[in-house]
Amino acid sequence: MALTLLLARHGQTDLNTDERWQGRLDLPLNATGLAQAEQLALSLPGGIDALVVSPMLRARQTAEPVALARGMVPRMDADFRERDFGLFEGLTADEVAQQFPELAVRNVAYRWDAEPPGAEATRAVVDRVERGLQLLRAMHDGQTVLLVSHGFVVRCLRYLIDGLSDAAFFEAERIPNGAFLTRQLP
Repeated sequence: MALTLLLARHGQTDLNTDERWQGRLDLPLNATGLAQAEQLALSLPGGIDALVVSPMLRARQTAEPVALARGMVPRMDADFRERDFGLFEGLTADEVAQQFPELAVRNVAYRWDAEPPGAEATRAVVDRVERGLQLLRAMHDGQTVLLVSHGFVVRCLRYLIDGLSDAAFFEAERIPNGAFLTRQLP
């Protein structure tokens, strides 16, 4: 059997509009994000068997219209919470360049061998997401699952499912807020 996985990124927050690292900052969706959540609920295909959601507020708010429209109870899974970006959280790339120029030059937020001080390492995030993915496979074989999470988590899932190279991990196009991708897992 196969697992059909719909990978959705949460709707927009005010930090997204300013292109700030959000990470573990647990902010609500803004008006655009709430509209994106409603649109996501309308655009999803039928036949979704389970709804799995990051416990972070922006992901839960994005999943609410889906749960209400389909009479589903979301299951929270912390393995799919966003990466902790440490000292970079809440900052723009320009602010990081001003406050931490040596880290900005090394692009430590987007490397396998370095991370911002206090941040979760890329490999640790991939390992955490892989653990969650294995549980999804075990619990939902032959089903269709909507997973509402975060941009970096979707990046990890694409790396694991699509077999992206380490180099392509950071170069892959980001999924927009409120959008989803479909993947089949054997």
